[in-house]
Amino acid sequence: MAQNALNSIMAELNGKEEVLMKKKIVALGKHYNVMDKDKNTICSVHLSWGQNLGGEAISQYGKWLGRSMKYTYRINDNQDNLALEVKKYAGSWKTSFEVVEPEAGTVIGKILLKRSFLVGGIKAIWTKSDSDDPVMTVKGNVMRRKYLIIGSDGTEIAKIRHKIVAVRDVWPIKIHDKKMGLQAIIFAAVLDFEKEM
Repeated sequence: MAQNALNSIMAELNGKEEVLMKKKIVALGKHYNVMDKDKNTICSVHLSWGQNLGGEAISQYGKWLGRSMKYTYRINDNQDNLALEVKKYAGSWKTSFEVVEPEAGTVIGKILLKRSFLVGGIKAIWTKSDSDDPVMTVKGNVMRRKYLIIGSDGTEIAKIRHKIVAVRDVWPIKIHDKKMGLQAIIFAAVLDFEKEM
């Protein structure tokens, strides 16, 4: 059950001040394992194998076409049970996502993403499920993984800083607001996937 998987992830994240995002190299396309400092997997954020394959094929015809696709990211616990889904709707320069509890179909948040040619390349807001009132925004350079996730009250929820000398496909998220940890992880993972499109 999705609720059990979600509870499992929340229990694993409890008290964590930092997680590591590790790109799964052997996976085709978009797949991150979220790990603790001892490299134990907490959860994963990914597309299904079929969506990854389809996305790779279409992106060969151009980034715009790949960005325009609809698809669904899955958030699974460390036993590979589905906890949440992030549904992307069609759109290239402006895109919206819904974060959904899959069993009930309840939307628990939305992500509004806008691409630009300016420094940072992507602007994004996580909003409430029933309005466009912001819950989290991004400040900094998403393209270089040097940014903050800021709450609507201006407090720092999480910090992403990928050091150049670090392992290329592993990067940390420092979590300052533990109640918003999972949302910040989902937000950062989606932004990272989308910046490469």
